[in-house]
Amino acid sequence: MKLRYLFSIILSSVLFFSACEEQVTDSWDNIKLSQTYLSIAEEGGSATLTVTATEDWEFVVDDVWPEVIKRDKEGNVESSTPSWLAADKMSGGQGETKVTFSAEATTSGRELELKIKAGDNTQFVRVRQGSMTVTKATVAEIIAGPEGKLYEVKGICTAIANTNYGNWYLKDSSTDQQLYIYGTVDASGKYNWSSFNIEVGDEVTVQGSYVLYGGNTPEFVDATFISVSKSLVKVITEPAMVAKDGGELEVKVAYKGAGVFPTVPEEYRSWVSIVDMQSKPGEPTKIEPNPADTAVVKISVLPNDSGNREGSVTFVSSGSSVPYTFTQEGAIVALSVADFLAAPEGTALYELTGVVKNIANTTYGNFDLVDGTGSVYVYGLTGNGAIGSNDKTFSSLGINEGDVITIIGTRTSYKETPQVGGTAYLKEHVVAAKSATVTEFLAESKGTWCKVTGTIANLVNETYGNFDLVGEDGASVYVYGLTTSYVTKNDKSFANLGLKEGDVITLVGKRDSYNGEDQVGGPAYYLSHEAGAPASDPWETAAVFTNPADGDDAKVKELKAYADADYLYVRITSAKEAPFFANYFDIQFTDGEGETEVWWGWTTTGTKIYYQEHKNELDENGNITKMRWYTDPDTRVYVDDYTTTISDSEVVWEIKYPRTYIDAYKSSANTVRMAVMVWMDWGGYWVIPARGNEMLEVTLP
Repeated sequence: MKLRYLFSIILSSVLFFSACEEQVTDSWDNIKLSQTYLSIAEEGGSATLTVTATEDWEFVVDDVWPEVIKRDKEGNVESSTPSWLAADKMSGGQGETKVTFSAEATTSGRELELKIKAGDNTQFVRVRQGSMTVTKATVAEIIAGPEGKLYEVKGICTAIANTNYGNWYLKDSSTDQQLYIYGTVDASGKYNWSSFNIEVGDEVTVQGSYVLYGGNTPEFVDATFISVSKSLVKVITEPAMVAKDGGELEVKVAYKGAGVFPTVPEEYRSWVSIVDMQSKPGEPTKIEPNPADTAVVKISVLPNDSGNREGSVTFVSSGSSVPYTFTQEGAIVALSVADFLAAPEGTALYELTGVVKNIANTTYGNFDLVDGTGSVYVYGLTGNGAIGSNDKTFSSLGINEGDVITIIGTRTSYKETPQVGGTAYLKEHVVAAKSATVTEFLAESKGTWCKVTGTIANLVNETYGNFDLVGEDGASVYVYGLTTSYVTKNDKSFANLGLKEGDVITLVGKRDSYNGEDQVGGPAYYLSHEAGAPASDPWETAAVFTNPADGDDAKVKELKAYADADYLYVRITSAKEAPFFANYFDIQFTDGEGETEVWWGWTTTGTKIYYQEHKNELDENGNITKMRWYTDPDTRVYVDDYTTTISDSEVVWEIKYPRTYIDAYKSSANTVRMAVMVWMDWGGYWVIPARGNEMLEVTLP
């Protein structure tokens, strides 16, 4: 007998054990423990274990053991041990390492066996808090109770998952939830499944410590078998897969009660029904004087136009009951990520298409799949074309971040967070994007998809996302539309990205051209970005004239102006005490060339001068009420882009003139000169720049 099991038997008559048969001992050359049993008082406290190792070690989680170490998407330890037990270290290196376990107060005993691995060798340590007395309870009471507590429970075996270690499901009438028995041992701690003679439908009593695995699966780990009461009815036929077109199932049932009665649960009656049943009495023999009778039941299953689904029929004989559960194949339903997240958990297969982002594990294929509706975590992807265990083929699929793929998987969850489980498999590699600089992209053949990084410049359309992408070497290419995720037609989602000129963006797009001009087509779709430096305030570098602090002209304090390709922007600041009701609010322009002197006292000359209309108007508070413009001597239009801002001491006017108006008065050096007058009827007036000065010169890009 292994030392581990001997120690456990001495420790307690009812303990749970490991779900695997490993070569273990109390001491290895590469890893030694100061003790293999730690005790924490019922009122709470801590206990310390010293690990002495010659190489790296860690607490281990694998396919057999309970989840002691929980990791996030990147593989980092997220939490360790169940909620009641905390450990300050989960791994270590060479030399001595002290690990301190701690627990809050409890009203009942609880314990956990932990597995520590260094190289090829394994050690075990059991942490117990309080006295491990057995409490008889229902499944509902167990789920409501504390983790680690030792319970005895009686219920019906509803399904058997593994006959090597004895993994099966137990249910009683206290709740719709089932208790997963993750390993079943005899009183000596040995796996001996055949000796228990447990079949689906039997009433079984076991003892074990409660664990909530993964935050949502209630289970006993290595429960101790106590007794079994054989059911009077047994389903002989193995569970079947029904084709999506439907059909009939023939199920054979053995029974020893007064007849057998099949019943379809209410939730399945819309597509499952009993169509026939034939019974045959058992024939007594010397070996079996009381043989079971048998019945052959025909079950009709209607066609399935949705995803995979499970159905069930219950067989009852003299108080004993047993379910027969089958699966019907369904159509693989294509969903958006948002609709997938809203779908129920189950065996239904879903098809998802999206962009691969944040690859967390290249061995198993863990990553985020993103489309225009949302993001979902894919917990494993293979290329084997089937839902099932992960065969670690992800690295051979050639999938990189930024690629577009179509996958098939089931809707599962982890800690109530939806994810694609299954493991999922790859259906299609829609877009395989190669990494390229802007220069390398331009050298690619038409139709090639590339992942490209560059700086946004000349953002000309914020609805569709049209701009120039500039690489580090200065090479530039036009992006003909950018969306939040992969789409075949621009969905106008660019505005949701919050991008601006100067941002450094990584995108995926197709090499394309239009009218002989190279471009990124597709439309391209977004992967990531880094915000560029905040855009400078153009008013900070605008042309400016400030009037002297005295004299009538000082009432108009400051004139600023700048231009871009579309507009000339003007800002005028005036003292609030300036007399308003001004029916003359004149803004004049000239090229500043030639010999003709501009009106009203400025020293500026011009060959082209604008002063055709000087009846722009202000109200009594200083608000602009009219802004007029003559596009030619005979055609007067109104400028609509203007604002007035009034404070306690100042009035600020801002006006935006189309360049089509202004460019008629620009100089040969692409500049324009301007000035402002404020006056009432033919009374006194105030000007900026002040009389005797040159008009303000503004560069027109």
